[in-house]
Amino acid sequence: MAVTSQLSNIVSSKLGTLQGELEARVQTEAFKLISKFSNQCPPTGELSSIIQTRNNLLTVVNNSQKITNKFSTLANSLKPLITVAKLILSLLKTNPIPVAIGIPPGPAGGLIFAKTTGSITSQADRLFKIIRLLESLENDIEGIEALTSSVAPSLNNVKNILETVNLSVEGCVNSLENQEDLANLLNQVRPLENTGSEGVPNNNFQYLGANGKAYTLAIIEDTNSETSAKRRVAVAKDNIGVIVLRGQPSFSSDTQVLLDELKFRIDNQLP
Repeated sequence: MAVTSQLSNIVSSKLGTLQGELEARVQTEAFKLISKFSNQCPPTGELSSIIQTRNNLLTVVNNSQKITNKFSTLANSLKPLITVAKLILSLLKTNPIPVAIGIPPGPAGGLIFAKTTGSITSQADRLFKIIRLLESLENDIEGIEALTSSVAPSLNNVKNILETVNLSVEGCVNSLENQEDLANLLNQVRPLENTGSEGVPNNNFQYLGANGKAYTLAIIEDTNSETSAKRRVAVAKDNIGVIVLRGQPSFSSDTQVLLDELKFRIDNQLP
């Protein structure tokens, strides 16, 4: 049972620390951002700082999702091992073990083949070890799945809070009457950069999904947005350039946040 205890302790320690960080710091900071919109829109200069803080918090959340996803993948990778172990166990259980103790040679002087009690002991020992292995693997899977599920509500809660901040920012930006203020804000939160739409090589926009398929990523403007606070959305294209997945449109999410969220969707939504 040492294998079970060790693996469970590692996962529990890592995810426990992660969940504590989410609830104690990230969630607290997210609520502070919401409070800035309680009475009126913050000054234009402060909106830029709010957007940057939101992106930093989203980066923490996305990294937490990656860690949680890795542990979920680990649990799934153990399942085939259990299937193999059960097959071996079944074969060993059905394998007959003839036993002969003190039987003299046959009439023709030949020896009768027989397994000794030592062979039986060895066979039983192997059966016992495989049974213990199965118990360990099954306990590991059950424990990891329970631990990753317990973190999901915290992740979703923080993401919902940060999405509320995003909508509040959009509302304030849409209410700006001074076009110069709007232009300055956009320049601060969306500096000129490679978005994958220019055809300029950048490894950030090439992604090999968990399904083994390669995708080309890009950041484009959301054509459904009809306000001054234009939203952007990350998209994934297959090998012939067809968009197979879109991320969540957002005004305030920076390029890296949009890409990270899309990569997570690729690994969890595309077959």
